[in-house]
Amino acid sequence: MMGYFKNRITIRRAAATLALAFFFEAAVFTSGHWGFIGALTGNDERGSFALIQDVLREERTGLGVRQEFSVAQAIHGESIAHRIDPLFILALIETESTYYNFSRSVNGALGLMQILPSTGRVLASDLKLRWDGEQTLLDPNVNVKIGVHYFSTLRELYNDDMESSLAAYNVGPTEVSQRLRRGHGGGAGDFVKKVLDNYREIKERAEYY
Repeated sequence: MMGYFKNRITIRRAAATLALAFFFEAAVFTSGHWGFIGALTGNDERGSFALIQDVLREERTGLGVRQEFSVAQAIHGESIAHRIDPLFILALIETESTYYNFSRSVNGALGLMQILPSTGRVLASDLKLRWDGEQTLLDPNVNVKIGVHYFSTLRELYNDDMESSLAAYNVGPTEVSQRLRRGHGGGAGDFVKKVLDNYREIKERAEYY
């Protein structure tokens, strides 16, 4: 699939963001593998959600204010449900669509998380979501739900190997699995690097939120 924050620091938000940063710094990254430890507190959740809202407000999403609020809820809720840092999902969305809901890649991938219609149809069925053709993927809440679920599935498939999971999200699990069997690594290096660079930048900005 081919596809900040405003500098308004308050004691309350700074404390919440530092708590959030501490939690996600507990994520273990070794040899391309990752895992999340612990559970979010109420302050962590509030800080995370506020952060997501501000990102969406600052970007050209093509959505109204109410829709952006709803999408922030979807990103936050789906990420936590799948034990993924919401800031990582933001980085993935930034890489895939630069937050623009109506993005379409040259390969036909659609929406915030750039889902191919063929993939979306299968995952919508798995999630028991109504499928009304490719336009379904332009519903940002559905797109996020499908995209986070898809990435979580790939993470499980590749045993928490983040680089292989991201590569598979970008070019498909068939190609990545074939490359791994041939001992060539997962591929999609530029895409993986861009997502991780975006993730690092978002986390750095979050420290001054």
